[in-house]
Amino acid sequence: MGAGKYVGRVGGLAVALGVGSAVVLGGQVLGAPVASASPGSSDASSESPSAPATKKGPAKDRQSARSLRQTAVRAAIRDRAAQLGEPGRHRMSSTTPKSDVVQSITGRLTQAQTKIEAGLNRHGGSDTGQDAPAVGKPKATGQGEVPVRGVSSAEPTLPRPLRDHASAIETVDTGAADPAPATAATAAVKVETVPAAVTPVRSLIETVVDDIAGTLAGNSPTAPSTDSPAEWVLLAAARREFSTAAVAPSITATGGITAAPTVGITDGIIHGATGATSASGLPLTYTVIGDPSAGGKVRLNSANGTFTFLPYATVVDSGGTEKFTVLVAETTAFDAALQQIPIVGSFVPQVLVIVHQVPIVNDLLAPLIGRSETVDINVDVGALAPAGTPVAYTVKVTSFDGTPISMNYFPASGLQAGDEAPTIFSGAGLSSAGDTNPYSGGASGVGTFRNAGYNVVTWDSRGEHDSGGILQLDNPFFEGRDVSALIDYVATRPGTQLDAANDPRMGMVGPSYGGGIQWVAAGTDNRIDAIVPTISWNSLNSSLYPNGAFKTSYAALLLLSLVTSGANINSQLYSGILTGGLLGILTPEQQALLAGSGPTALVNKVTAPTLIIQGTVDVLFPLQQAMDNAQILDANGVPVKMVWFCGGHGNCETPPGDSTEMVETATMSWLDTYVKHKGEALDDDLPKFQWIDQNGDHYTSDLLPTDPNFTGTPVTASGSGGLLGIVPILGGSGPGAAGIPFGLGDGTKAANAVNLKVTAPSGSATQIVGAPELTMTYSGIGTSRHVYAQIVDDQTGQVIGNVVTPIPVTLDGKEHTVTIPMEAVAYTLEPGHTATVQITTSATPFLNFTQFGVIDISGVEVSLPTAGPGAGVQPATAAREDLVSV
Repeated sequence: MGAGKYVGRVGGLAVALGVGSAVVLGGQVLGAPVASASPGSSDASSESPSAPATKKGPAKDRQSARSLRQTAVRAAIRDRAAQLGEPGRHRMSSTTPKSDVVQSITGRLTQAQTKIEAGLNRHGGSDTGQDAPAVGKPKATGQGEVPVRGVSSAEPTLPRPLRDHASAIETVDTGAADPAPATAATAAVKVETVPAAVTPVRSLIETVVDDIAGTLAGNSPTAPSTDSPAEWVLLAAARREFSTAAVAPSITATGGITAAPTVGITDGIIHGATGATSASGLPLTYTVIGDPSAGGKVRLNSANGTFTFLPYATVVDSGGTEKFTVLVAETTAFDAALQQIPIVGSFVPQVLVIVHQVPIVNDLLAPLIGRSETVDINVDVGALAPAGTPVAYTVKVTSFDGTPISMNYFPASGLQAGDEAPTIFSGAGLSSAGDTNPYSGGASGVGTFRNAGYNVVTWDSRGEHDSGGILQLDNPFFEGRDVSALIDYVATRPGTQLDAANDPRMGMVGPSYGGGIQWVAAGTDNRIDAIVPTISWNSLNSSLYPNGAFKTSYAALLLLSLVTSGANINSQLYSGILTGGLLGILTPEQQALLAGSGPTALVNKVTAPTLIIQGTVDVLFPLQQAMDNAQILDANGVPVKMVWFCGGHGNCETPPGDSTEMVETATMSWLDTYVKHKGEALDDDLPKFQWIDQNGDHYTSDLLPTDPNFTGTPVTASGSGGLLGIVPILGGSGPGAAGIPFGLGDGTKAANAVNLKVTAPSGSATQIVGAPELTMTYSGIGTSRHVYAQIVDDQTGQVIGNVVTPIPVTLDGKEHTVTIPMEAVAYTLEPGHTATVQITTSATPFLNFTQFGVIDISGVEVSLPTAGPGAGVQPATAAREDLVSV
């Protein structure tokens, strides 16, 4: 599927947008209206059905533009059919390449062109009395362009013989004699502007035939992977959205594009600019279409053409050169209009990049979509960074099993030749590539740590993006050993501060999947000096399959992100999400796979000081996951502290407070203490535990919430319950305010629910911190295996933390009692305020369509954990702001 595939796709795009009907073989090109005769002139447009001809010519000269176009296409098809049946000629089969088919058709077109040239030379002329411009034999350029001689803005008339191309081709195809000589005087056809690079009808027919040939040659119909359905949706939507006037503007030739690339280096980062300008003044877009020649990575700003570049390590070591190629394209009003189409407009830039790379068609459509140029950027790494100069680069490190892991390295800001610095490994989230932005900020950003004096390493996880292998979900036997291979490599590189041979001074950061790998790596490799896992997990089973209920919504989103990013994942994950999504269950084998991914038992092996950061509204890895990990480390005497912020895998729909600053300040303080100043007995100055409540207020404690001394007198309530019908979705919890799909994991106030109101104790505000406990007595019949519990803040109507807890039930008609911990929350219950514990029968976070029946709840009790006097809870006051982040 080479260029011919794209020509066919562009042909479809042109037809869908109405461009096909605007390409007139007679007097118009790409929708340019034929100018009417000037006042007082006898000239008239021959394209108008009512326009009289000055002098009647052959019958084919009077065909409408549409019939001429149809004739040309039919002639090409008949020509191809004749070739298929003609003995000795090239015969097309399922193994015939498209290029050979088009070449055979092109041979016939060349014969037609020769006859046309003879006709033009014999019958040239115009109504003005000037000689018709000679149209020589088209000559293909190196880019496959077919220029037309004699057509320029200086010639306002288009000679009639050019309108006879279709007739000439049909005459050649049928073997008839040459058409009758054209008369000397014909109606002049005027156009507003004729682009210099307009291709003759031969190009159009080659395009059509190439698309037809591809179908006849037996292309497999199984390939939505290369011809995205979204592209066909784009064609149909664009056809509906735009009028004829919108797709047939007056032709205005766009100016040329010039480029003067510049490349430099600043503080170890190679950067530059494409330096492109357009004479037309149209805005430009920039796209990398030729990857770096030696395996480097380029990060290009598509709006202004600036870039940063990571050369490959071997090029840095040898002082060599790398090259990459950028497509610079004009953005016309037509392009901008296409991008406004709802939903499918986001695909337009990708389609335009393809169109701009198709020879001939690019020039043909240039008046509509703008011109483009390819610009080669040569990066002389040796000249920019002489031997020993710290420079950011990329490299593929071979892991234990031969799998290449793509790693990116960034030197600390200000690092000079011969200097050394500690290193931070920053892991990426699931389906995300390792960060290549040397200036990125945030609690895991490359720029954040470079500016703080750290070298930074990022990488593409196994099975994702530029790394090889199969993704195993942070398995210690695979992804864990990959990190160890990266540490081995970094230990050998200049600029790396070592604690001992093959032992870099290093820490780790990263969210979600990049948090899970920290637990795995630190549990298997004791060279890691400190970790800061963010929104990570203890057990994937208890996260994705709590109480035997599968988190269908978020699991589907995770799988979708992996598929769309092109990840190569363990096939067993597909079956797990299939059975979990359809039936709400995981088999023992599927649970075993999850149990082997991530920390679980490895938390007991972690000795590196650990700062745990978790989100109060994280519905994928709730707060309890962080509490479990913290409790294990604390019991083992490992330095551990914890931060809860408003964020995570969920939507912060309450005031976030100082969440961002709290997390960044705590992260940097932790790493400076245990990595940069390792062994200096410094205090990290952080409280043991700090969190944000639903009001955005910031609190601290010198005890973890898992410490028995942290808890106080619980807030309790009880009620009689009620009768509930069980049906999927109706009256249940969710989706949240973010809508579909991202709000599916969030809980909302349910209509079909048993409600139990909890009233705040009198006196001061009560801090509800941890996992409430719920006891329920019930009986019922049906297929459902769960009902769902949540706590609603009666002041706002929002589910606290967005979290929903599945409660396992047995609906066999008998009475049962179940006691279960709900998901942990951080909530301030003010005097006079109330909260409502709801038990509902369906929830979109755990959506499946096997839940039916009826349940009679005869009694409900709830106990909400509080922070007691021993916790020493206090607001993050001004006296502590410099210590805890505000």
